[in-house]
Amino acid sequence: MTRHQPSDGSSPLKLSHQGIDRETAYRILSNRRRRFVIHYLMTTDEKISLRALSEQVAAWENGISRDKVTSTQRKRVYTALHQAHLPKLSTVGLVEYDTRQKVIGPTENIDTLQVYLDVVSEDDIPWSVFYTGTALVFATSVLLGWVGLVPFALLSGYAWAMLLSATFVGIGAVNLYQNRQNRLGANHLPPEVTLDADNVVTD
Repeated sequence: MTRHQPSDGSSPLKLSHQGIDRETAYRILSNRRRRFVIHYLMTTDEKISLRALSEQVAAWENGISRDKVTSTQRKRVYTALHQAHLPKLSTVGLVEYDTRQKVIGPTENIDTLQVYLDVVSEDDIPWSVFYTGTALVFATSVLLGWVGLVPFALLSGYAWAMLLSATFVGIGAVNLYQNRQNRLGANHLPPEVTLDADNVVTD
């Protein structure tokens, strides 16, 4: 494993042949602006200019379309990306940043970040709680049926098993779909923008 000393004085960033480690990934993803950059790069196969990237990130941050981004908003993002975020992403091997031409492109390591990010809306119930709650409901229902309480006792053990299986298959399918939708680079908009500002467009 190789260590890279960042220029901001923080602890060394670690790299391996399999990508970045968990600690480094969480540090990178802790900043929303960097998450927007990573999402944008995951949705394109071409290198992009710093100006275009800054304009798009500014649009997402302000909940507006790109053509409504002001020069002040764009320059604020431009400066932060150039001086801090892109050098950090380049140091850990997630992007290639040409500081002279001001162009950015993703590396093959960028896809390794997928396993570290699960965006959940503030209004959503965590899936672990949902699964546990569903299991408790079924367990209680089966117990009430076992003691002979109607209408729970009307279903046979086989019927309860089929109902339980069908329910969890359905929940699992919805869970899988939502997880895929909430991945960076999975949609036109970043997961956070999709969840918090559905009316935002990018062009």
